[in-house]
Amino acid sequence: MNLDRIFTLFDYKNENKLLSEEDNIIIELYEKPLFWVGMFEKLIQNNTIFEQQLEKVFGNDKNFNYELLSDASNAIVYNRAYSFLELIDLNNEDHQNAIKTKVKHSYLINNLIAALNYFTNTEEYEKCIILKKILDFAEKSLEV
Repeated sequence: MNLDRIFTLFDYKNENKLLSEEDNIIIELYEKPLFWVGMFEKLIQNNTIFEQQLEKVFGNDKNFNYELLSDASNAIVYNRAYSFLELIDLNNEDHQNAIKTKVKHSYLINNLIAALNYFTNTEEYEKCIILKKILDFAEKSLEV
């Protein structure tokens, strides 16, 4: 494993480093709406599983503050997951197709509802508006 190549991917917009053709393919993938929707879903889903595992392992440990860790992880995960969905433009056909593709084969609707609930509880209503529009579109695309 070449660590320089991995870190180059994080710095690709800086244009200070030469990228291989393989690196460019990966970067192109990052810029696709299907990737954004998939990353949103994967982050939320993995966070849910992580919380369930934490509760199983540390649920009875009096020295472990489950609530504190859960609040911190939720803040990080939901905000990062949202950062992918805020790139979605529902007027763009490619973006619409990405949602239609993911909603048929995944837990996208459940994850959108979870994110909507999180941002409602934290009173970040601007984010709720965007999530609600995407949720409505996803639900309508299942009806067709």
